[in-house]
Amino acid sequence: MIHSVSWLPGLIALLCATPNLVGDSTESDGSTPPGPDELEAPPENGSFAFEPAPRGPRNWSIQTGVAVISNSDIGEILTGGLNRADGDAGGLLYSLTANWTARRFEIPCRERILRPQFESYFTLTLVDQNHDAIFPDYNGGIGFRWVDFPWDKWLDTTLFMGIGLSYSSEVYVVDRERHPGEDRSHLKFDWPIQFTFALPRWPQHQLVLFNDHQSGGHVFDEGGVNSFGIGYRFEF
Repeated sequence: MIHSVSWLPGLIALLCATPNLVGDSTESDGSTPPGPDELEAPPENGSFAFEPAPRGPRNWSIQTGVAVISNSDIGEILTGGLNRADGDAGGLLYSLTANWTARRFEIPCRERILRPQFESYFTLTLVDQNHDAIFPDYNGGIGFRWVDFPWDKWLDTTLFMGIGLSYSSEVYVVDRERHPGEDRSHLKFDWPIQFTFALPRWPQHQLVLFNDHQSGGHVFDEGGVNSFGIGYRFEF
């Protein structure tokens, strides 16, 4: 019997030498080493975990925003080239977005836990161009939200990036002007990028700065439409 469990000390030593793979370790106090059933228990705090979002507050969010149609491409926008489209191509976009936190991750990193989030989103946008009646634009997809920044105790900050599909009931004038003589698709890929900012005392009330990039991605067509704006996001 003694011979049949001689592997336990070596296994325990190996697990204690790799604390990130198991739960919180404690120093030996002379007690009986854990049995095989205990070693097979699920990891606790301190482990790398992919956990569903708990059924608690702030798994959902609603966001409203207003944006301007841009005459810049995505590269120019990401480097600060925020140029508004003018003439018939110009206008405003009014959006309403719902997000659901589908999964949160817990990643130990230098004595702290990082908690990035995986979310789904759906956006209804009303497009108000200078020359035409308002028409709807539908966007939906999945995204990743980074919620851990070193200044969060002063200004709670998140970064969200998503990928999905967009369908506009009409083709944007700026899309036609930037690609004259080309067939333009109503269906495009959607790539939203947003930063949120909140006071730590009221983290559920957030100011949003965002860019929405829609592109054919060399699948539906080439090139697309960009917009940038500001909004309010409420988590519940």
